[in-house]
Amino acid sequence: MLILRSFAAAKKAGLDGCAITIGNFDGVHMGHQQVLAELNDHASAKGKQTPSVVVTFEPHPRAFLYPAEAPRRLSHLHERLEALKQAGVGAVLLLHFNAQMAAMTAEDFIQTLHACLGFSHIHVGYDFAFGKDRQGQADMMRGMGERLSFDVSEAAAYVALGGVVSSSRIRSAIEAADFALAKQLIGDDYTISGRVGHGEKRGRKMGFPTANLSVKDLTHPPAGIYAAWAEYDGQKKKAAAYLGYRPTFAGRTLILETHVLDANDDLYGKRLKVHFVRRIREDRAFVSADDLAKQIQADCLAAKILLDKA
Repeated sequence: MLILRSFAAAKKAGLDGCAITIGNFDGVHMGHQQVLAELNDHASAKGKQTPSVVVTFEPHPRAFLYPAEAPRRLSHLHERLEALKQAGVGAVLLLHFNAQMAAMTAEDFIQTLHACLGFSHIHVGYDFAFGKDRQGQADMMRGMGERLSFDVSEAAAYVALGGVVSSSRIRSAIEAADFALAKQLIGDDYTISGRVGHGEKRGRKMGFPTANLSVKDLTHPPAGIYAAWAEYDGQKKKAAAYLGYRPTFAGRTLILETHVLDANDDLYGKRLKVHFVRRIREDRAFVSADDLAKQIQADCLAAKILLDKA
């Protein structure tokens, strides 16, 4: 999959005639996957060599425009790009969202895109709107398409389990630790992934070494202990994951610490993906490190029993 990071790069890529879609695609859930599958079909209908192109933004426009109100993300950028690749997208135009882009009218944005990509088709979601004051909607683009020679189509809402699949619905499921529902809406396990960083190594001193991941700006379940699968080096291993502030040690930063069961692999610097399975208990403070160590041992046993049944 080709990744382009500017209008200039898009113009040089030679993608004339492509089929495009525009959106944030946070989490690349089942609703997004429907849009992407239909986009690929539209591209194929234009000809075997016609690429499908996703136009997306970083940071999320709402995070730039309304930082105090922006929803937590469902995925990191690297996860979003990997999911788009797996969906069969030919290229991604990843645009830096800034004040200049925020000031563009919807018509100016489409004209700029068309000048760079020379697209022949736009396929968008059922509730699609973009640009300054959200003026960019399907009917407006159809009018432009008559002048610039491109077609416009809309995907229907993707409905599952009694409602429309949306990022907000998935966030609610995750925040309630309903991982079964989240999996059905996403189309895959709910995960948090990243590069393993160094922590304070308190777990190692207690006999339970952990791999630490940042959860900054991400949607996450309630603080607590979770049965999970730890995926790294192309394999999955049973794990117990702690998400919380470490109240026993007066911590203030939310962190995800994962202890891989029955293994002692060095994970520092590795890409780790944590698959959440079930919540074991809430987070709480303990009187001493010894009391905490005893509880961690019980938590690891509980996680192993749950995962043996999974």
